[in-house]
Amino acid sequence: MREQGSAVPDGFAGPDRFAEVMTALSVAAPDLDGTALAELLWLASRMDGDTDGASSPAPEQEHMHTAPAPEADAEDMASLPADMGRALHERLGGAGSRVRGDPVAVPRASGLPLTLEVTRALRPWKRPWRQGRRSALDVDATVDDYARSGELLPVFTPAPERWFDLILVVDRSPAMRVWRETVADFTAVLARLGAFRTLQVRDLGFGERGPELRDGQGRLMSPGQLRSPDGRRLLVVVSDCAAAGWREAAVWRQLRTWASTTPLALLNPLPTKLWRRTGLDLPSARVANGAPGSVNSRLEFDPPPLPLREDAEAKEGDWLPVPVLSMSPHSLDRWSRTLMRADPEGCGAVLVPHGGRPEGQARRRSGSVTAEGFLRTASPSAARLAVLCSTFDRLSMRLLHLIRQELVPESEVADVAELLTSGLFSLDVDERGNVELSVPEGVQRRLRQDLAQYEVWRINRALSRHVPGRESRDDQLLAVAHDPDGRVDLAAELQAFGQASRRTLELLGLSDAEDVAGAGEGRLRRVTMPPGAGSDQQEPQPDNRPYFFLSYAHTPVVPGGGDPDHWVYVLYKDLCDHIMALTDLPAGLPAGFMDREMRSGDQWPQKLSENLATCRVFVPLFSPRYFMSESCGREWFAFNERVLRARAMGSGSLPAIVPALWTPVEYAQLPDSVRHIQVDHATFGDRYAANGIYGLIKINRLRDEYEETVLGLAQRIVRVAQEAPLPPSPPRPYESTPSAFKPRGEGPRRIHLTVVAPTRGSVPETRDVRAYGDDPQDWNPYHPESTRPLPALAEELIRSLDYRVTVSSFDDDEVRGKDFDHPEAGSAPEILLLDRWALSDEERRRRLREFDHDARPWVSVIVPWNRADVQRYGEEARDLATELEQTLPQIVDRDRRTEHRTAMNGVSTLKAFTDVLPTIVAYATQQYMKYHSTHPPAGPSVSRPPRLRGPDPTSYPAGETDRGAEE
Repeated sequence: MREQGSAVPDGFAGPDRFAEVMTALSVAAPDLDGTALAELLWLASRMDGDTDGASSPAPEQEHMHTAPAPEADAEDMASLPADMGRALHERLGGAGSRVRGDPVAVPRASGLPLTLEVTRALRPWKRPWRQGRRSALDVDATVDDYARSGELLPVFTPAPERWFDLILVVDRSPAMRVWRETVADFTAVLARLGAFRTLQVRDLGFGERGPELRDGQGRLMSPGQLRSPDGRRLLVVVSDCAAAGWREAAVWRQLRTWASTTPLALLNPLPTKLWRRTGLDLPSARVANGAPGSVNSRLEFDPPPLPLREDAEAKEGDWLPVPVLSMSPHSLDRWSRTLMRADPEGCGAVLVPHGGRPEGQARRRSGSVTAEGFLRTASPSAARLAVLCSTFDRLSMRLLHLIRQELVPESEVADVAELLTSGLFSLDVDERGNVELSVPEGVQRRLRQDLAQYEVWRINRALSRHVPGRESRDDQLLAVAHDPDGRVDLAAELQAFGQASRRTLELLGLSDAEDVAGAGEGRLRRVTMPPGAGSDQQEPQPDNRPYFFLSYAHTPVVPGGGDPDHWVYVLYKDLCDHIMALTDLPAGLPAGFMDREMRSGDQWPQKLSENLATCRVFVPLFSPRYFMSESCGREWFAFNERVLRARAMGSGSLPAIVPALWTPVEYAQLPDSVRHIQVDHATFGDRYAANGIYGLIKINRLRDEYEETVLGLAQRIVRVAQEAPLPPSPPRPYESTPSAFKPRGEGPRRIHLTVVAPTRGSVPETRDVRAYGDDPQDWNPYHPESTRPLPALAEELIRSLDYRVTVSSFDDDEVRGKDFDHPEAGSAPEILLLDRWALSDEERRRRLREFDHDARPWVSVIVPWNRADVQRYGEEARDLATELEQTLPQIVDRDRRTEHRTAMNGVSTLKAFTDVLPTIVAYATQQYMKYHSTHPPAGPSVSRPPRLRGPDPTSYPAGETDRGAEE
């Protein structure tokens, strides 16, 4: 028998018994869904309690027991079997309880409901401005002009462009903190929409002198800077108008000033029925627009019949309309259609008088609302959201948005606002500025009366599904994975919001395995998944990939001649025949790949990329023409990048490149990117080294040596493929793949790689040390995916681009670059590999600021980080990201205005790093060639040769000129 008061029937203690019961129920009643089964089990537990003689609880107590108490639930979660995972508790700075376990960060939900519908509502803003600042070729006008005049002269006309620049002016008053996630996600929607030329965010605050405007770096700016003389700048002020400053006339006079020359709208997250209780208690009207994109002064409206005060002396023409929107798709759609499509239905607006606002105070709500009154008057979505949130004593805005997204998907921003402004929940702000909601005991008791037990399970199940099923965001929901044996006690909510299975814990970077050696107080525990972990054991599948990729330089076609690459194709067929005889490759599958047939098709770049990513061995045919071919250089780089990535992931030294000598090539002709490959021509004999395969195949008396050489080459390909198998990789886009060979005629190309990273001894105490070594160049941010230090991998990858690389540590270097024109300064492009945790050291930050102050245009920064690094999602990591922008403002601003801005924002995987590094190398080289000053070589100067000049008037007597041209 079970203990008195337990909620679990006898026999349900183990998961096997529970599975048997569920199977029996499914067979007996196959029509029951998950909800019905949950209710059935709950009713069975209640009936079992009555059978044991338990007294029936009072009505109020019965409602309280409908949702389990937080303490009891925490104990149940702690006693879960190990194979059922671990409970997740939200970390809250203001929580009065603590939970032992490991800190994790899970993906948060979107703070903007109905994102897709909001995006569709904003589509009218994509209407183009026909007379753009750039010109485009007018094909029709060019053809017409050519038909008339007979001269082919291009005709250019102004090209269409986006209509508006958008500036979001966001109210940063304390009351707006609850909308931080919503405003951020709305800004992201606008950025992805692509309807505006530029998108800027400015902050609006209220000081002693009235409204204050600040730029993105917190500096005060003049409000007049937002006005647009041409009317092609759109201002959207985002505020709930709840701050005291909105009840003063100053801010409304400023909005009126902006709206006189610039289209302006006010976006309010509160529901419309609450606007009158804020500073938005102005006269309202419906406005219409006669022409797309008009400023506010041109909007048409009928002023409502208002009793004007005698001291106001307001006239009808003094009112200026300002459209006011909610964050619902319907409101945004009405506004967008009115402004950009002149929809006659119009949209809602408030009327701002000349003085800013009429005299009088905003209407305030009297008294306090009760839970009972809220449930009766609130919208169904807001009421349901309140009931679901009563499961927790305390929760953050991020968890509230998560509950809304997963369990009340039909709700809108107005429903969330109705709950937040109801007064049911107390709003607190922690030390990091995050808003936390606490539920008073009396309110929680009433709300839980409408909360069924199965809904508690639905909350837990829905949020548990969300954790592994969503893409990570930069701003995440902080949680604790409960572990009774954990070493860290963190402030957290006792009621678990979800459960994480073992697989989910591994995705979050945690494991229930034993602690990693050396993990101290506050350190995180991670796990490396072994190959095939979590999946059923299967028989190994045969590897039927092509054995080799034959890379060769195409010979130009001679007029009247045959196929110039015929003998290369003969070699390819002979190699395939030998490999089929030496291996068990099934009949019908290709033994190798040669792009001879694919050159005539449109899909050959894709086929090249796919085979470069799957073939086991790369066989380049060396010849002088080979190292002049850009396509051969691309093939070499793509395959060598795959080798380097596999080596970084612990596959050892892979000799997967097996060169063959097509025609003799001197060592001096080999690019720097090739010279590290071991080439022993003597293995196939002296005549092979003297004539190459082409000479052996063309000279009849050397036919036997050709057969012996091809057989030996095939045996080497098979041996390399079987002894050191190279795993396949995702295909690299061929068009964007750089060449491993420098262009013809260029001298040696150099680049400098500087590592900015701490050592194992200098890393902060709270940082996991496994990615660091005794030297900064031992830094391996992609541990455990990569087993090699990142600087070593970057050096080899840059060298494969035919560069000569020097690597140094920033801590060992002097700050360079104070004199741009000095011959010693900036002798090569430079790339900084920067670990954000290096910014924890004040002295290093000082030297980096000095470096940034004198930074040359050819210096770029790459910020690698590991998406499996749990500490990246913590508050300290976010502070370091902000510190990076303050320490290197010039370099950060310059790099983020380029196409490779992702390198500065953070490179999250090893593959992403190997993809972006060649782009950074090319960009730094271009900047170096563009801005670096050239200096003459040492030695005596050389006089300039004589130049022929025109006649000098000063060399003739007065009144005479050179008349030779006239005579």
